[in-house]
Amino acid sequence: MVYFQVLIKAFLTFTLLFLLSACSGKQIYHTAIDYGRYKADLEVKQIAISDDLNMTYLENKTKSDTTLVLVHGFSASKDHWLRLADEIGDDYHLIIPDLIGHGSSSKPKDISYSLQNQTLLLHQFLQKMSLKKSLLIGNSMGGALSLLYASEYKNIEALILIDSFGIKVQDSYVDKMGVSKVKQTWLHVCTKEKFGALISQGMVNPPYVPDSVLEYLTARKCLASDFEEKRYYDILNQDLQPLDDLSQEAQTIDVQTLILWGKEDKVLSYKNAYAFEKSIKNSRVIILDNLGHVPMVEDAPRVASEIIKFLKTTHIE
Repeated sequence: MVYFQVLIKAFLTFTLLFLLSACSGKQIYHTAIDYGRYKADLEVKQIAISDDLNMTYLENKTKSDTTLVLVHGFSASKDHWLRLADEIGDDYHLIIPDLIGHGSSSKPKDISYSLQNQTLLLHQFLQKMSLKKSLLIGNSMGGALSLLYASEYKNIEALILIDSFGIKVQDSYVDKMGVSKVKQTWLHVCTKEKFGALISQGMVNPPYVPDSVLEYLTARKCLASDFEEKRYYDILNQDLQPLDDLSQEAQTIDVQTLILWGKEDKVLSYKNAYAFEKSIKNSRVIILDNLGHVPMVEDAPRVASEIIKFLKTTHIE
C-alpha cells in the first residue's frame, strides 16, 4: 500500500519550476503541500486523543451537518487527499486526519498497528470531534479501517471505499511479483530508483517529480524504514499477505456503501471490488478505467464526481 503524497495539480502550477530551481527539494515539496492546503481552504489542527497520543488533522471551514472523514492508507498522510478536498470541499465539511503512526501524528513504536487497534484509535479521534453526522471515505488500508469502524460502531451515515484493503479474492500485479521481489521493492526504500518503482506501482500515469524532490522524499522514507516495516508486519504476515479477512465484518454493515476502484490497480486487483459488493448488502461498485491504486490522486475531478453523485442519491446533505 504505497502512496505518493505530492499533488499533481500543485506541481503543474509550480511548473514554473525554474522559479524554484534555487530551492531545495524539501522547500519545493512543502511549498506544493502548503499551496494545496490553501487552495482547498484547509487548516492544520491537532488534538490529544489520550495522555500520550496526538492526532494532527486538516479541517475546512464549510458548515454542514454532515462531515466527510477522509482516511488515508498505509504510509500515506492527510495530504494524500488535497486534490479531492479541493474538488468537494465547498459543499461539505471535511475532516482529514493523519492516522497514529503517520504524517504529523504521534508515532509510538510500542503499540500495535493492527487494523483493529488502528480502528479503535480512529474511533477515539472521532469521539473527540463530536460530529453530528459523519460519512467515512477510506483508501486502501484506510478503507479497511473505515469498514471495521462501520461494522463495530454503526454510527455513520454512509461508507465509501476506494481500492480498499480487507477482502482479497484475486492476486494483483504486485502479488504475482513474488514475495522476495515485493520485499525488495517495498522494504527499506533508500534509493530514488526504488522510490520511483513504488510510485509506478501506485499510479498509471505518475506525475513528473523533480530530482531534488525525489531525493528528499527518498531520504525521508529511508529514515522511516524500520518503523514502517514494524507497521507492515502488524497487518501483514511474513509473505506480505493480509493477516485479516474482513468478509464477516462487511456482512454486518447496513449503511449505503459506494465501492470505487481503479481498474489498473497493481497493488489490489479490481476484482476484489466485487467481493466487497457481495459481502456488503447495500453497496454498489464503480470501476474507474485507466486509474490505479490511488485514483483520487490521479484524477480527483472524476472521483469527486462519483462521490458527489452518490451523496446526492443517498440524500446526504
